[in-house]
Order: sequence, then C-alpha cells, then structure tokens
Amino acid sequence: MPRISDLSYFCLSPGKVTMYTPRTTTMIGLGGGAVLAVAAAVALPSGTPRTVAISPAAAAAAAGDTAPLPGVSFTMKSEPVPADALRQLDAMAANPDRGMTRQPNLAAAAAGAGNGLSWKSECGSNDAVMAVDAKVTLGAWCFDNGDKSSQYWIPQGVAISRTEQLDGVVLSWYHRHKEGDDWVTDGSRITVGTRPRVQAKGAYQPVTLAIPTATADGKLAFKDVSPAAPPTGSVTTKGVAEAKQHQGGTALAGDFLYTASTSGLRVYDIRRTYRVATGKNILGVGDDGKFYAHNEKYALFQTAAFSPENAGSCPAWDKVPDAQNQDLCFSTVSYDPTTSPKSLLTAEFKTAGGVTSARPMRVVRWPLNADGSLKTDASGRVKSSVVYGTNLTKVQGVSGYHSGTGDTIYYNTSNGASPGSIYSDRDGDGNSPFHLVGPIGGESLAFDPYSGGDRVWGVTERPGQRMLYWIYRKEMQKPGMP
Repeated sequence: MPRISDLSYFCLSPGKVTMYTPRTTTMIGLGGGAVLAVAAAVALPSGTPRTVAISPAAAAAAAGDTAPLPGVSFTMKSEPVPADALRQLDAMAANPDRGMTRQPNLAAAAAGAGNGLSWKSECGSNDAVMAVDAKVTLGAWCFDNGDKSSQYWIPQGVAISRTEQLDGVVLSWYHRHKEGDDWVTDGSRITVGTRPRVQAKGAYQPVTLAIPTATADGKLAFKDVSPAAPPTGSVTTKGVAEAKQHQGGTALAGDFLYTASTSGLRVYDIRRTYRVATGKNILGVGDDGKFYAHNEKYALFQTAAFSPENAGSCPAWDKVPDAQNQDLCFSTVSYDPTTSPKSLLTAEFKTAGGVTSARPMRVVRWPLNADGSLKTDASGRVKSSVVYGTNLTKVQGVSGYHSGTGDTIYYNTSNGASPGSIYSDRDGDGNSPFHLVGPIGGESLAFDPYSGGDRVWGVTERPGQRMLYWIYRKEMQKPGMP
C-alpha cells in the first residue's frame, strides 16, 4: 500500500502551479477555494514535476493560511441543567421499580456492543475511502446493519478514548423524519464500542441522548436532544446533513462528552449513563413504571450547554459574519490532549460566500481542566485560548496536534458525492495547507495518540457509503512537519 512518499502536492508561484512528489519542496501560497479549484482541475502525478498555467486572479486569491487572529477571542457561558432536575433523576434511578442502573462511565455500554462493523475488504461498493486508501495507510470499516444506508440516522462526530472511562470509540448521530418534502431533525444518540482491530470485525452500542428538565409544577420530565437554532439559507453542497447540522462533532475528555450543536456545545457527564429498560419506543416512564429511552439499552443525560456571548448568532452557511469576533458557529468539535492544558477545538462549516480574507472561518481552542471539564471562572464562563482563521470552506471536521511552539491543524472538507479533501497546516507559517484527497462524505475528525504511530480517525455520512476509518497522522501532512 502506498505511503506518504507516493503523495503529490502543489507549489505556487505567480501565474503557475507546479506539482511535486514530496522531497524537500516547501508549499507556498495555496489556500481556500484556490486549492480546491486547482486540485479538481489537475490530476496528481507520481513522477516528475509538471507546471500548469493558472490565471493571475487565481494566484492572487490563493494567499493565506491557518494563522492566529490578533486580538480576537470568544467567551462561552455555561447553562447548567437545573440542579433540582438532576436530584430528581438521582431519586428516580434509586427506585428499583424504574429499571434504571447508573453506570460509572461508558465502558459497560461499549463492552456489550452488538451492532457490527466489517473490515474494508468486505465492504464492496460501500467504499467511501477508495481514493484516499490508494494514497495512505488507512484502516476502515463499514456498517453491517440498517445504519449502513439509513435515511433517518446520520453519523456526524467521532471521538477516541484510551482511558478507564472508555477504551474505545464514540460516534454522534442525529435522527430525522420526513414531513412532506422536508426533513425534520428530532433526536440524537451516540454509539460506543471498543476500537475495531485491523482486518477484523467491530461492534457498537447505541446510547440515547436526553435532557432532564422539569414541568411548570416541578415534576421531572425529559426531552430529546434536537437542534436549538439551526442556520437557514442556501446550501450548495450535496451532503446529507449540512442544511440542519447538529451533533456535528463529538469529543470525550475525562468524565465529559461534548457535542457540537451549531449554536454552542452540549455537555454530558458520562457518570450519568444509565442502563434502562427496553421494549418501548418512548423517552420516559412507561405504564409499567419503568424508564425507557427509545428502546435502547442505555441513556446518557445532558448536564450543561455552553453558548457564546457575542453579538448575533450562527448565520447561514453562506453568510459572512458581521466581524471576526462575532457570529460564531459550532459545526464540529474535537479533543486535543497534546496542549497544556488539554483543550477542545471547534470549527465552522462555511460554503462559498461565507468567508472573506478579512473574515475567515474560525478555529477556536478552548482550555480544559484536568477532569475534562471546560476551564470556567466563578461565573461559569470560559475564554478561548486562541482563535485561528482560514479561508478553507466546507470544513466538516478538525483535529489538532501541538508540538514545540506551534499547532498543526487537520481539516476534513466535503464535496458532495465526490471525494472531499484533507488538509493539514502549521499555524502561522505563511504556507498554504498540504492537500490530500479525502473520503466521500467525510465528517468529523479525532486525534488518537497511539504508541504505534498517532492516528486521526474519521467517519463518513452518506447512505450506502458510511465508514469509520483512521489514517496515520504523519501521512496527512508534509514531510518534515512535527
């Protein structure tokens, strides 16, 4: 299987673009839509460099890379689930008649996984990763059951953990139903399982996500997790989920699971995972007095939500924010254990027209405490540690790696029914992102620190072409990068 030495990349000079196989060449100048346009128009050779003329306009538009935005920061404020609702949940779970057993983490749910994954060689035409598989070392699995082609459950986020809380993988999904000609998002879940082994089958267990709340008279009630305020406006990509994306990414850090919900982050304390009764497709207590979570064996309850304190809210995907420090979107989230303190990364999905050189897509780093909770002050506010800008569009996933004095950021971008793109960029180096062909329908990314070679995991979303996969981190970047 080809390794990184088989990849080709671009170097830009005024009026031309030269394609190289990796040796000692430095990439300069390509960025954002210009990369996408050139990559789509020119095949990547594996032999000697070739030079292709491009227009002066394309060369001028290519400037820019991932770089910190001076003076830009964001603050999020916590909106905790009412303490009284959590106390009532505890009391209900303590009642044996409810059929609820509280778990210390997600490990038991993962250990009991039954749904199946198959190694890539058994996936046939269900292969969203064929193009990238020809370029890098790649592990990949397709879904065996109805999740393979379901129009109703759509995978979005991926998280990797090698801890006692979970030694495995988490995927976030959203559920939708048809109302006339429109799809309406109405619920969410995660699935958990051990990491599948190379050339072997894997398994995963669904876990319903829910919010404990209270009625007007103070009685405990429950809500499905659904989008708070999905952006409106035109969507130019042909992927499944961009129009009303939520649970667009997930991250597991210590005792806390995070999901990106367009307008902010949702927080779940995994110590509030419960084994529940099955046999009824309801959320709450049935006529028999037992608690059900849409016929799944496990439920995980939200404990807080974080929203940005900035003027405005997440705009349409093709609308430029009012300012660099306003109108922030949370399209994806991932956990970065390489920073000190450890952190979360969030990024925005933007289509053509949604960014400019002065108002780029933002990648934001949020600091964490040692237990995985966001590092808030006494008022429940957390401030970003750094905000990066990039002109890349259609970013579905982001991951980070900190070393020395800088960060390397990895991006997954979508391209409808065609292979997307994977980019990596060292922050502030003045060079454009390194480009690699990506999967079809690629979504979120997750960094996996592994002694055999760091990996970055991803998941694809298109019905009939859904796959969980990983790539060695160093094969996603230019030779010589940390």
